[in-house]
Amino acid sequence: MKPRLFSLRQILLDLAILLLANLLLLWLAQRYQLLSALGTGPDDGNAQTMALALLLCVNLAVSLALFAYRRARESHAMLQELNTIAGQDAVTGLANRRQANTILERETERSYRTRRPFSVLLLDIDHFKDVNDNYGHLAGDQVLAAFSQLLQKRARQLDTVARWGGDEFLVICPETEQSGALALADDIRQRLAQTELPVVKRLTTSIGVATQTLDDMPETLLHRADMYLYAAKNAGRNRVVGEAGSANRERRLAPDE
Repeated sequence: MKPRLFSLRQILLDLAILLLANLLLLWLAQRYQLLSALGTGPDDGNAQTMALALLLCVNLAVSLALFAYRRARESHAMLQELNTIAGQDAVTGLANRRQANTILERETERSYRTRRPFSVLLLDIDHFKDVNDNYGHLAGDQVLAAFSQLLQKRARQLDTVARWGGDEFLVICPETEQSGALALADDIRQRLAQTELPVVKRLTTSIGVATQTLDDMPETLLHRADMYLYAAKNAGRNRVVGEAGSANRERRLAPDE
């Protein structure tokens, strides 16, 4: 079981252990007369008193340092946990829109630097509103969670799968040309159509695919993916629409450019 951060019980236990360790050290110093070796003259009593005070100060400093170190580690762990929660969707466990935007900006910068393209898939579950209306939002959440698991299993390890909002999902595919992204999107579409989901059994998805161009920003890339997604919806749903073969196809990044 994962320990609770800044648990009052753990803090009191740490303080009790440090107190017992200090008392034990003082007892050993008295028991074996470790302080008597500091002097043999008439001022032996004063010297031993000063040595005892010095020992107490050192023990206290070490104890406080250890206590502060434990609390600092807990603070770091809590910060990491908060960062994870802030970038995670509560229903699906995927990256949320905030985290996806951060990754999009990073991939755009890397694409400009390496002159290698990346692609995005914008997915929308067809007729998902009917699921909520007919079965309730709890059933809708179960469907979203099952769909997110399907996406995670199919996506590559270097891809990022995010819940973009509502029943829309985003897959960010680094180092991926349009043809590879289209193949991935169509495979996802077919797998969903063949997968039995909670409550509703079968659903389909429409997908828009866009690939980074020379002058793309994250907003323009997503805008094109959104346009292709709506084109897939308008064409009858359960299909993939991308840039390949489009009359207004834009020139994409290439390694030798």
